[in-house]
Amino acid sequence: MVSDLVEGSSFSPGLTMTRSMFPAILVATMLVVALLPGARAAEAPPGGSPPSQDESRRERARELAAQGQSLYDEGRFLEAAAAFEQAQAAFAHFANLYNVAKAYEKAADYQKAAVAYRGYLDLHVTMTGALPADADDVERTIAVMKDKAYLALPEVRIESEPPGADVAIDDPERILGQTPLVIHLAEGDYTVHVGKQGFQPFSKGFGVRSREPLRMTFSLEKIRVEGIVRVTSNIRRARIYVDGKVVAVTPYDEDLVVEAGRHQITVEKEDYTQFQQTIDVVADASVSVHAELYLRRKGFSWRGGVGITSILLGGGSLGTGLWMRSLAAKEFNDSSKFKTYRTWTYVGYGVGAGLAALGTGLLIWEFTRAAVRPEDRISSDARDRIPRLVGGTDGQGVWLGAVGTF
Repeated sequence: MVSDLVEGSSFSPGLTMTRSMFPAILVATMLVVALLPGARAAEAPPGGSPPSQDESRRERARELAAQGQSLYDEGRFLEAAAAFEQAQAAFAHFANLYNVAKAYEKAADYQKAAVAYRGYLDLHVTMTGALPADADDVERTIAVMKDKAYLALPEVRIESEPPGADVAIDDPERILGQTPLVIHLAEGDYTVHVGKQGFQPFSKGFGVRSREPLRMTFSLEKIRVEGIVRVTSNIRRARIYVDGKVVAVTPYDEDLVVEAGRHQITVEKEDYTQFQQTIDVVADASVSVHAELYLRRKGFSWRGGVGITSILLGGGSLGTGLWMRSLAAKEFNDSSKFKTYRTWTYVGYGVGAGLAALGTGLLIWEFTRAAVRPEDRISSDARDRIPRLVGGTDGQGVWLGAVGTF
């Protein structure tokens, strides 16, 4: 069988025999080819070698190849690969590299198998001047080995919140993809670079260990461009909201730091009207907001009481004036009584009109005023530091007191 392979027009072990028989056939072929006329000159290094040394190397290669064949048949593929590599070192031949590749493939060391297959093709061209007949099959096998070698590496899964961040390993300029990203890396130490527009980029070192999958999850920190909001109000203990979230209670003298952009400011307190305003905040600038809140249901103050009393008294005074006028009409124009009645008529009209106007004004003030409970009021006006009398009613009674800021 060996001589048939040698005398044939081509050598194609991958096409003529089963995979389990390849190493033995290639070894036998190598030994016969090495003895063919002219083979020594093609395989010997430049300058030639003494025949005794050449024969010694061939013999050593035969022994190592036979040892590799036995190990291969026993399923000890890594040891077989090592024996075939030693045979190649003793006497270089493409058959040795093919055997090395098959042993590594069986041992699932796909990266070394791919390298050995490539060496087999290259050395075949060097020794014979042409590719082997099974070159196409070997090229496809190399591609499969590379795929398997990649998948056999530990799986590294990289995720981020939010997703869609660019990922680079070691070289920050070489983007491998976006999160979530699954890649395979050989054992070793690496640096991952993660970046996304609008977020702070960062780098982190990590290690990959053989047969240990790795998962990394990163929380991206958004790049903050901030401005300042200052909120004041006319009442105390009112809640300040920014975009629906409570951030402070009045009075609040500190700056509110918010992200640049549009925001809604709300200030509210029970029993008071609600204040809302939409503002645009610019980076490194400040916006001032003043919220005026007033009671939804106002108590009846002294203005209402005085106003009603004034109107009533004014009406009485006007009535008195009319009565005096009717009495004057019964007297002679030149009598003293007429003059007295006429004087009181004018007094009644004047006082009544004045009281009615005062009462009407007080009532208008009462119903149009914006009311705030004295204990809720915030004021920085100097005149508010002077205590003053205040009063009113809450519907159940009348109250009177003093208020001031100290």
